[in-house]
Amino acid sequence: MPEITTACSIDDRPWSGEQLAAVEYDRHRHVLHEMKRLGASIEHAGSRLTHEEIDFLNPAEARTASITARQSYGVDGITHLYRDLLQASDRMWKDVNAGTGKKGTMQFATADVTVTGLNIEELRGALGAASLSRDYATLNPDHYFIEENGDGMHAMETFGMYGAPTEMNLIANPAIPVPVEPAAGYLILTAGSTSLASDGTEINVLAFHQYKPLENGFAVKLGSLYPATTPRQIVEGHKVHMAIEFRSMCELAAGADAGLRPASCSESA
Repeated sequence: MPEITTACSIDDRPWSGEQLAAVEYDRHRHVLHEMKRLGASIEHAGSRLTHEEIDFLNPAEARTASITARQSYGVDGITHLYRDLLQASDRMWKDVNAGTGKKGTMQFATADVTVTGLNIEELRGALGAASLSRDYATLNPDHYFIEENGDGMHAMETFGMYGAPTEMNLIANPAIPVPVEPAAGYLILTAGSTSLASDGTEINVLAFHQYKPLENGFAVKLGSLYPATTPRQIVEGHKVHMAIEFRSMCELAAGADAGLRPASCSESA
């Protein structure tokens, strides 16, 4: 496969790979500290780490320790570890929706990524359900698990690098009503809705990703919509979250072993 390059912009401002990696590094350490506070044993190179030692991990070490820690728990284990924070997140989303009402103006988070050396069909082929479930924790520090669940997916992640993770059910539906006009020349890549895994409450968080084929790749407009009273930090933070996640997906498609940064994926200016 030829070299894959990605170029990202958020709010019409370019974000380099180094900038995204710096945010990712901070989030890996955040998750390690959080898991340790909740009672998890955080280990690296055969040693159990203190909070102080977590702060001295370099980016590669923090990434490895973070992925290992999150993947060491099954679905039941990680949801039990995070049970209090998951309940707090559920309360937040219910309060958000109670304060907004379903007719409120939604907030839209977007990130633009242009990919060369890879087409959309190759990306989809590399990211089947089995691969996504196995590699979900490697795509973003704020990912915990995703698994098939009937007609949809059961997942746990932190929206916008804010607050606590959310345990949810995801339903993909390209025909879902979305209060956003598709961009000129773009096709719908995926759209979907979310509900709380605990009791099925719809939280009115929508995914709306679009793509446009290019001569040697494609462009994507990654998008997620939130109720009007969602904390602005979630909306702004999820723009970067989506860019990190999609960049990691392209790296995975480049053919590297799961959890490693491929030399064949770089960033263009």
